[in-house]
Amino acid sequence: MKRWWLAALVASVGIGCGSESKTPDWEFRYGDLGADPGLQFEIPNHVFDLVTELPPLLPDADGYVPPDPDVPDVSWDGEGDPPKPDVKDTKQDDGACQPACKFEDGTAKECGPDGCGSICGYCDWGQVCADGLCKEYCEPKCTLPDGTKKQCGPDGCYGDCPPGCSEGYICGEDQLCYPFCDHDANCAGKECGSDGCGGTCGLCGIGLVCEGETGLCVQNPCGDVPEDKGKCADGNVLQECTDGKLKETPCATYGADYFCKWDGPAQKFVCSQGCVPQCKWDDGTPKECGYDGCYGECGTCTPGWTCKSGTCFPVAGAECGWITDKGWCDAGVLWFCVNNKLYIDDCLANGMKCGFDTATGKFKCKV
Repeated sequence: MKRWWLAALVASVGIGCGSESKTPDWEFRYGDLGADPGLQFEIPNHVFDLVTELPPLLPDADGYVPPDPDVPDVSWDGEGDPPKPDVKDTKQDDGACQPACKFEDGTAKECGPDGCGSICGYCDWGQVCADGLCKEYCEPKCTLPDGTKKQCGPDGCYGDCPPGCSEGYICGEDQLCYPFCDHDANCAGKECGSDGCGGTCGLCGIGLVCEGETGLCVQNPCGDVPEDKGKCADGNVLQECTDGKLKETPCATYGADYFCKWDGPAQKFVCSQGCVPQCKWDDGTPKECGYDGCYGECGTCTPGWTCKSGTCFPVAGAECGWITDKGWCDAGVLWFCVNNKLYIDDCLANGMKCGFDTATGKFKCKV
């Protein structure tokens, strides 16, 4: 009996070692499981704990939230569709911000903040947003000729120069802030000088200067001779204004071939040797400006003015020159000066005439 059992065991081992169709260990233990499904991952059950159910009641496109079927509605009898609340009232009740993208007249704003943390729209390239409207880009001008930063007033574009004046201050004509003051009171009895408010009480005409203490226009010792340029006078005389005093030099004292003429590089009149300048008309009337025939000029005009046929003519927007705030009439056109800038008013075009008004002491357009 023992020999039979041992022979059967040896035969079984021999067959298992020598046959290629050996039954796999997993099949021997678990039976035939079919085709090998490949590498599998076991998903832990706790992953499903991360799934959160969405609220069953969501607002529709109109903002309407359907009633909860588990909560009875005493206002609905159960027939037909449940009533919808007023959408407008619902939005107001929830405290949502209402964008302000319309002007008072009802027209829509093109750009700018909407009051709810967003904007009303975008401007195209090359445009800027100015008070809710898109406008062409403009370079603000908030610097005075001397480099001083303007503090207030128009920036030449669509706004004002920052930061603006504080309470109790006013914006002067020079666009700087000054304590509140009365221009008319400060200029009472004065013809010129500062008004204490960033402006002037007036400008003196050509040949006159402002006397600081009195604020009155007095005769300039230099007359109409520009302090920085000088002037050529009759008789070939160079006139120069230095420290408020007039100096006259006959150019012939330097030699018979020295003449008074304009020196371009030096930008002033000098006694120079060479060509004889032609700065008079045939009738002896002097030229104010223009070519002198000797590579120079007979004179220079006020900055911004134009020279025509040896005479200087004013141009709107230029410096005032000899024209004061009292004004000046020329061919029915009123010229007047404000803050050293020329302005015009075409009286004839408006059906009026230009003349002197004795009541105000100024030229004006009159009927």
